[in-house]
Amino acid sequence: MRMKLFTWAGNNDQFDLMKELGFNPVSLETADILPGLQTGLINALDTVPMYALAAQFYGPCPHMLELNFAPLGGAALITKAAWDSIPPATQQALRKAAVEAGVEIVKSSRAESDQAVEAMQKRGLTVHHATPEIEAEWRTWAEGIYPKIRGGLVPADEFDEVKRMLQEYRKSAAATNRGSTGVKEK
Repeated sequence: MRMKLFTWAGNNDQFDLMKELGFNPVSLETADILPGLQTGLINALDTVPMYALAAQFYGPCPHMLELNFAPLGGAALITKAAWDSIPPATQQALRKAAVEAGVEIVKSSRAESDQAVEAMQKRGLTVHHATPEIEAEWRTWAEGIYPKIRGGLVPADEFDEVKRMLQEYRKSAAATNRGSTGVKEK
């Protein structure tokens, strides 16, 4: 049976991509997700644990595959003219504060996700943990659809920049996680 997967109403590109990939997408408004799960209109969705808990999706949808893939996005936008009017020392302080805030947001977001999953488990949610092999298979599959996303759902230049930044981050994180022997620490 192909799962009836929630997609956002009005996002025809996402709907078409899901259909092309072999899913059975169902377009709904946000307010229709829970009733859709309760009536069987949909029987699968991807979401973050905090939202699943708050919206009580765990009741009609009591199984969760734990696969951390959702990006945490955020930005502070400022015009070039306003940025250029800020003294360089203050710009540097703002950049440093942003990095520190980002680290704290990631830390607290992960803790909140863990707490949300624990709360749903107390209410009957069954968590299925992806094995490293399943996660690797999923990542390979996901990377295989990048050409369908690039230039369609996401403008090519933005997609390329995010991939570049991700590779840079992974190299930096790998270097940070290596001890003096050059072996990655666990």
